[in-house]
Amino acid sequence: MRKYLKKAYHTIVPFLYARTNYKLFLRTTLQDVDESVSRLLCAIDAFPAVINPVPIRAPFGKRMLVIAPHQDDEMIGCGGALLLQKKCGATARVLFVQDGGDEHSQNGLCREAMVRLREEESRRVAAAMGLPEPRFLRHQDLSERTVTTVAQDIRDAIEEYVPDSLFVPFLLDYNVHHQATTFALAEALRDVSGNPKIYGYEVWGLCIPNVIVAIDEVIEKKKSLLALYESQVRWTDYVHCTTGLNMYHSRTFGADGPKFAERFFEIPKKEFVEVVYAMREKRVQANIVEE
Repeated sequence: MRKYLKKAYHTIVPFLYARTNYKLFLRTTLQDVDESVSRLLCAIDAFPAVINPVPIRAPFGKRMLVIAPHQDDEMIGCGGALLLQKKCGATARVLFVQDGGDEHSQNGLCREAMVRLREEESRRVAAAMGLPEPRFLRHQDLSERTVTTVAQDIRDAIEEYVPDSLFVPFLLDYNVHHQATTFALAEALRDVSGNPKIYGYEVWGLCIPNVIVAIDEVIEKKKSLLALYESQVRWTDYVHCTTGLNMYHSRTFGADGPKFAERFFEIPKKEFVEVVYAMREKRVQANIVEE
């Protein structure tokens, strides 16, 4: 009997939350628990034991905007969702925040050449997906110091595109550029009308997965597009790593289900802003804000 009750809980609770506009089942984890503990729980992928992510399908609204700190983050974190959005005939755009030139020395290039190279790679990826040319904010410094400046540029893009959904790195991603991007989005959304849904995607860490998207039908395309970022995959095989991650996430569906999936943390705009600002305040109090 206990086994059946447990199974019912893991089935019914996600279903109920899927029927509402509020899916932040683990809100206290982010607002009331220490940030380092939250990161540890994400790192060990503890949350699926508490609640199953809800399977969702494209389209993700009529207009999807992916905000990526670097050129390739969009393919790693939500390339499958992007491809499915396009396949449905819905609109999708990509915005890159940082100029992508930080790795110029290891590639034997000057910063300007590295920026041009990464932007050209991202243009090829967008063109291969049938997307408009990405928007490049070209911020060299992406940190706590520049959040307000970056927020204004993101706000301008949101007001121009008017997206129904916004994809951004998950707010507990440990990469400082990804953190700053999430902070900037929260600041931008304070002054933006409308109620787009926010989807936190995985790049350098796991998320709190309350929704999941099967991407079997586009996985080969995702792999080929990610491989177009030649300047990046020559040092780290992101195609291999990302494919493995998407395979790992398929365990949610069981043995007879899809074999590849992307997971996201979906949260309404108002709650996203509240949670991110609470996190930033705790960081300041703990003196862990980047100098």
